[in-house]
Amino acid sequence: MEYKTPFGVKIDLETGVIPGANKLIRRLSDMRGYFLDEKAYEELLKENPIVYEVYAIEQEEKEGDLNFATTVLYPGKVGKEFFFTKGHYHAKADRAEIYYGIKGRGGMLLQTPEGEAKWIPMEPGTVVYVPPYWAHRTVNTGDEPFIFLAIYPADAGHDYGSIKEKGFSKIVIEEDGEVKVVDNPRWKL
Repeated sequence: MEYKTPFGVKIDLETGVIPGANKLIRRLSDMRGYFLDEKAYEELLKENPIVYEVYAIEQEEKEGDLNFATTVLYPGKVGKEFFFTKGHYHAKADRAEIYYGIKGRGGMLLQTPEGEAKWIPMEPGTVVYVPPYWAHRTVNTGDEPFIFLAIYPADAGHDYGSIKEKGFSKIVIEEDGEVKVVDNPRWKL
């Protein structure tokens, strides 16, 4: 049997950077159609801010291995909606995931394929368990970068298409200075 070599990396807890990781940058232009307020989206698109960055340490896509990544989700809003990650189901839907809050404040919006939604607030030290079959998206509800660690099976894969097509049944907005989770008028079952 051939064994993989164990390794360790140090996460910069202030910036979320994992040295040597694969880096992905998502700008607002990468998220057309995700936010409800299209007029506010087009206006902010002139600046095309970075919405989030991902630093991933990935293994070969095979059963039994784990990937991990940090995400730095920047503060901001499109209209009333807070900045969020695209969100996804796993391509292998029976795979779970763990998230751990490192810095900042936000939360995770989770949803079943039928649209049952759950909101879990996150701050440093919060662990969120994402069960199999639940879509998940993180949202920055604070005024500084929201940084978290994700650990997931290497063979889980990402299904972004279902979310792009249908969205989430709920959206997270700021109204009267408060964070509110409300029905998404564009939700399609």
